[in-house]
Amino acid sequence: MIVLLTALVGVAGPATGVAVADSVTTNFEPFGFSPGSVNGQDGWTSAKPGDIPALPFGYDQAVVVNSGAPPAFGTQSLRHSNAYNEPTGEFFYQTYSKRTAAAAGESEANTEYTAQFSFISKTPTARQPGLNMTISPDSGSGGRMSYVGLRDTADGIQATVYDTPEEDGDFVAYGAGVLDRSVPHTIKFWIKLKPGSDNDLVRIYIDGRDLGQCFTTWENFYRTVPEPVPAINSLQFRSSGGEVPSLVGGGYLFDNVTTTTSNGAGPPGCDTPVEKDADTATATAGSRVSYNISVRNRGQLAARNLRVCDLVPRHTTFAHSDRTLTRRGRARCLSIARLAPSKSTSFNVVLTVNADADPGRLTNIVDIITPGVEAPGEPATPATDLIDLPAAPGAPPAERGAILPVVARAKAVVRILRRQAVPRRAEPCRAARTSRSRETRRC
Repeated sequence: MIVLLTALVGVAGPATGVAVADSVTTNFEPFGFSPGSVNGQDGWTSAKPGDIPALPFGYDQAVVVNSGAPPAFGTQSLRHSNAYNEPTGEFFYQTYSKRTAAAAGESEANTEYTAQFSFISKTPTARQPGLNMTISPDSGSGGRMSYVGLRDTADGIQATVYDTPEEDGDFVAYGAGVLDRSVPHTIKFWIKLKPGSDNDLVRIYIDGRDLGQCFTTWENFYRTVPEPVPAINSLQFRSSGGEVPSLVGGGYLFDNVTTTTSNGAGPPGCDTPVEKDADTATATAGSRVSYNISVRNRGQLAARNLRVCDLVPRHTTFAHSDRTLTRRGRARCLSIARLAPSKSTSFNVVLTVNADADPGRLTNIVDIITPGVEAPGEPATPATDLIDLPAAPGAPPAERGAILPVVARAKAVVRILRRQAVPRRAEPCRAARTSRSRETRRC
């Protein structure tokens, strides 16, 4: 059954037109869907035979009659796997949910987007090696603005979130927990698309539980490429990577898919924001930069087991801090056992700019990490590869793939200036003889 609700709710600020709250829900029941390819059924699209030469049968997806599925999935669901793939990494013919009538975007009348879906493994009692689907808020033609990956591992379904938290457009991965394969799960995106750069807000919920992180959209990536930042109106169910023939007919069952666009206020910010300030706007190679880092608990409950980690940038060296910090790779971390509501704490970190630091922007990031607390399950062996993410310019693969259970992030930017050349001390001219034995003055 398909439910389409449209209501006039007001006029957006700088955008032209009227904001229209629009919600589309799909549950794949026989009233609107028949067994077989979802393509062309009530606004859903997916590759059909002939669209992609390398995939004569399209992607491995179909509306199927349920047998043993959870009651909430009804009599039919969408089955999808990544069994079939083609080498170019195409986007246009992937599987897309029905679009809302009005998209949400920074320059649109609607600036709030929510979407959710439920899923369960087609084989709840057995792992499907190689199974990995990614689901993204999308423009309906490949313009993704967020990402949750669902990889079947020996320990369960590893959920991973990617965003682009810095203006350089690099992707960062966050472990969102290992989910029980034998039961259904529901994932929700709640996004506020704000005019301007580096300011969108994404909250993600798994089974009604907020992951705790103020994620960003992918706007920073698009501005770096550069490409227009897309407006979003649907969900993309993406199959990518190498072919996995053993998955044909398997994968996940998806159901109860809802997308909504409106001009709402968007999700709340994080309860434990972190701030970071440098004592200078510029520095030179060999100089020191002091950073003050502060954390405040704006929530109504005590925050426990926080790690506040300063990620020491490349071409800098940790000098000292006014608090006892633990070294974790390149990071220096302050452990906070308990931070009461309305309370704050701060510390200072001093870094030395190395002699090999080139002129340009030096971005120093600080993260608040809550291992094993916010995510529903700790990643056992998290995947560190990028699953079909476009590479932002200058992003080192090992850095892009690092999985961080981060709940808040801040940064401070210092510009590294070129060191002024030291004038050479004037030397007295000295006598020299040319090949013709005439004395000249060489200075």
